[in-house]
Amino acid sequence: MSRRITTERETSTSTNSVGVQRHDFAPNCIWTFKIRGYDLLNERLQLLIANERRATPETRQCAGREMWQSQRQVGEDPPVKELFEQIFQVAYEVASFLRWDVANCTPVCKVCWANVHPPGSYHTRHIHPATTHLSGVYYIQAPEHCGDIVFHDLPRFLGLWGAAPKPLELTYHNASSFPVRPEEGLCVLFPGYVMHEVETNRSESDRVGIAFNINFE
Repeated sequence: MSRRITTERETSTSTNSVGVQRHDFAPNCIWTFKIRGYDLLNERLQLLIANERRATPETRQCAGREMWQSQRQVGEDPPVKELFEQIFQVAYEVASFLRWDVANCTPVCKVCWANVHPPGSYHTRHIHPATTHLSGVYYIQAPEHCGDIVFHDLPRFLGLWGAAPKPLELTYHNASSFPVRPEEGLCVLFPGYVMHEVETNRSESDRVGIAFNINFE
């Protein structure tokens, strides 16, 4: 079955039955947005990661396979701090949408790794620690076919509801997974509890990015 999802989002229920209402309950939400001025910023981030990889060629142990992840947190490096000026703005918008009580809090990024996924590498399915508010990834280099990040609806992934009939077409309301294709300058934000994985990089170049967690403190 194609993973293409019908993009039309229903805002009200269309039905012949009188008085029927649909109530969306705790949906899985993923936010994507492009960073302003990413071209110049990515040049500085590429240089930072290249220097970091030369200094510590051995990868940090993580859920990724055949990849390199920085052993050092890079969140305090100048180009990364500049990147987060925009990411934190969107994090506030996410918190507002979710009606989180963060009026007196500040978004803080304490977990921030540089990632390099060469051809053939991938990242296994996982969720982030229960103490994480938001997680995200920012793409610095993303060649075509470098591997989507795929989000999974956890109850159906665990087989807790396997009796649903086969859908006629995939929509936001019946899909059990949701892929996001990497693009240079694209940032993806999501609640830390959402299960996700990164598909195999089937391009001929590295996929390069920043992975991070954000909390409101």
